[in-house]
Amino acid sequence: MTLAVRQQMVVDKNHTIHLQNSELKPGSRVEVIVLMESEARQAKEKPMSFLEGAQKLSIDAPPDFSATFEKNLYGHGN
Repeated sequence: MTLAVRQQMVVDKNHTIHLQNSELKPGSRVEVIVLMESEARQAKEKPMSFLEGAQKLSIDAPPDFSATFEKNLYGHGN
């Protein structure tokens, strides 16, 4: 069975991290994958709300789409 260890760490001034876990037995072969968050994501103070995200959407539709969507979708309507 594969053991997965997920732990968030901070890289120290020597550009190193230290992982210690009692499940890791001396002499065991392991594979380490480091996923580093982008600086933009780290700098973001709060997550974007749904409305903030919706305001940034760009939808390619005719200006009267809300009034004619059934006609466009089903071929009938208003």
